[in-house]
Amino acid sequence: MCQTDRKTAASLRILIYTSEQFCESCEFALKMEASIKVAPQMPSTFKEFAGHVAPLDESCAAQLQTVHPLKQSELNYEQHRQNLNFQMLRNREGLAAPLKLTMELKSVSRVGHMPFLPSTNVARDVLTGRDELVDFTDLFNNEENSEFMRQPHAVMEKTLGIL
Repeated sequence: MCQTDRKTAASLRILIYTSEQFCESCEFALKMEASIKVAPQMPSTFKEFAGHVAPLDESCAAQLQTVHPLKQSELNYEQHRQNLNFQMLRNREGLAAPLKLTMELKSVSRVGHMPFLPSTNVARDVLTGRDELVDFTDLFNNEENSEFMRQPHAVMEKTLGIL
């Protein structure tokens, strides 16, 4: 075995294939076995001797978590769809229509309700068109939409600071 083959064989840490590898300079076959375990290596941004059990650096945590490519798109979907609808409305009917709709949405979202009743915000859903949709928020029972009825007098007294 030539000197280059010994260095190459010694420096290999991952041996995953079992085929024969031929050295062109000395025409010698090296057999590599798949039973050799892979030596784990630390990422370059992780500090080994920082005294932490887990990586607490935000950049390291971001490297460990995988992010789906559609995550950012899905987070901004409703806002993006509303902006596109307002642009089409402005192009079709002028500047007053999206302004009026925006003012209506803002005034409807400010409408108060009794604190012991759940807020459904039906008027906002009608203005945005969500009243015709059936999605996972309608199917899965959120805690805010639960059928648990609290005592109205106790809740009002707590809200007003009497209790």
